[in-house]
Amino acid sequence: MTPVARRLTYPLCLLTGALLIMVAAALHPDLEGDGAAQLVIIARSDAWRAIHWAFLFGFVLSLTGLVGVVASHVGTAGEGSARGGVAVAVLAYSAWMVLVAFMVGTGWMLAQSYLAAEPGLTATRAVFLYDMTHPFALAAQRTAAFALGIATYLLGWGVLQGRALPRGLGWAGVGSGLVAIVLALGFGEGTKADQAAFVLPVLWQFVVALTQLAGRRGAAA
Repeated sequence: MTPVARRLTYPLCLLTGALLIMVAAALHPDLEGDGAAQLVIIARSDAWRAIHWAFLFGFVLSLTGLVGVVASHVGTAGEGSARGGVAVAVLAYSAWMVLVAFMVGTGWMLAQSYLAAEPGLTATRAVFLYDMTHPFALAAQRTAAFALGIATYLLGWGVLQGRALPRGLGWAGVGSGLVAIVLALGFGEGTKADQAAFVLPVLWQFVVALTQLAGRRGAAA
């Protein structure tokens, strides 16, 4: 890969990953009610699997793109913070992947079994299994929100120290990370507030990617 292609690949991956995550989040149906009600919502969502695969692919692309943020800070005072941020981001996306993989696999299969078997013993068992396993996935989600907050804070601090990107972007990363940490600590894993903890960090990554791409175009001109 040539230096020019490498410089474009990372921000494009970050941009695409953040976009996939944001679109998937916007299209995701609200899961309300008890386990049986949630299984019905899942089973009747035609785009359920596509939404969650978009999440999973977005995680991989976002992590790849964050490597480029580190690369742009190599040799600067922000290199250590940027590297630490990406390391914690790996933990964050790995934990988030637990929830999403559960919902695209086990959650989907249980929902199909429930809808096909209702009423009956098989439907009762599907609800029981969902109610027993879903809290584990939600706990992984809350851990992911907390870790992504820390990662975004560290990456933002790295931007402030390294000055390879605008300082305003650094302060935005620090602020976004702190908000995510507070939301993850202050609200339970089944709440909308806990889910909202992901919003600012992902949006920050999207803006970082746009900034990097704009910088490439400016340098080329």
